[in-house]
Amino acid sequence: MRSPFGPGVTILGSGAVILISFLFIGILLPGTWTAEASARLPASPEDAFLHLDSPTDWSQWTTWPDSEVQMIGPPSGAGSGFIWDDPELGTGAFTIVEVQEAEIVRYQVEMQGGTMHIEGVLELSLEQGDTRILWRETGDLGANPLMGYWALSMDRVQSAELEKSLDRLLQLLQVSNDSTDSGPNQ
Repeated sequence: MRSPFGPGVTILGSGAVILISFLFIGILLPGTWTAEASARLPASPEDAFLHLDSPTDWSQWTTWPDSEVQMIGPPSGAGSGFIWDDPELGTGAFTIVEVQEAEIVRYQVEMQGGTMHIEGVLELSLEQGDTRILWRETGDLGANPLMGYWALSMDRVQSAELEKSLDRLLQLLQVSNDSTDSGPNQ
């Protein structure tokens, strides 16, 4: 007995089943992720903090965003931040939401009109004359079924990005310490 469906219908039907299955699995995957990195910085918590509570200073040591930003709010502390509109990243806003002097900086990032949300915290503590910085981020990529697949790798990828930024902060603090040590009185 011959099938009423030709090979083209069978191939297209199989492709549709695979696509629908892929999207259905994507809907079931969580769109959330958590990233973490830490470093020991050769500075006091007060000196390290000077680079953390100002969005202008963030551009010196963080790896994002690469595009032009427009500063918003006060120059530092809670309410300060920046917005961007980048062809690759889309639109977004970074805002510092809480500052506890030389201890904690909390921030949030809204992207794509609020469909993607990130909350982050930088915690500083004194460790044998240096500063231990712990950086944690949690994110929600929204309900897009394709983002569920992206969220699977975000823990690892974003942790690596946080580590890169902390390495840049370490270099910035070392340059600051070197220029202070070789000041005009020496």
